Amino acid sequence: MNPGNRRLEPEPTDAEIEAIVAEAIAAEAALARSEAAPPSSAIVWWRAQMRARQEAALAANRPITIVHALAIAAGAGLMLSVIGYALAGVKGSSAWLIGVYQSLAAAAAPLAAVDLTSRWITISMTAMLISVLVASVAAYFIFADE
Repeated sequence: MNPGNRRLEPEPTDAEIEAIVAEAIAAEAALARSEAAPPSSAIVWWRAQMRARQEAALAANRPITIVHALAIAAGAGLMLSVIGYALAGVKGSSAWLIGVYQSLAAAAAPLAAVDLTSRWITISMTAMLISVLVASVAAYFIFADE
């Protein structure tokens, strides 16, 4: 007697399972081969030309980069030597700085007495601040890359 809906068919053997899987894989491979579309020779040639150009540009840029680095290093060395030479000449004659400081202190003394809470000073300072902010924003939009 057959209990329930159970089938009494024998289970497939390992060889049969392997044959079914191999057949399915072969069918899938055939379908993939028929659907595959390799690029045309013109596209392959164009890509090879683009890659060759990029490699040539990189090869040409390497010596330029090295020369730039050497020029920057030489400029920095020259600047340091000029600064050292100038400081050696100014070292003994720095007494004039004391006179400049005294002149600036005498000129700035009346400015310390200005009442910064005055309405006219506040309005003019606010106008200057707003103009600086507007100029900064305008410069940003003018020089920003699009």
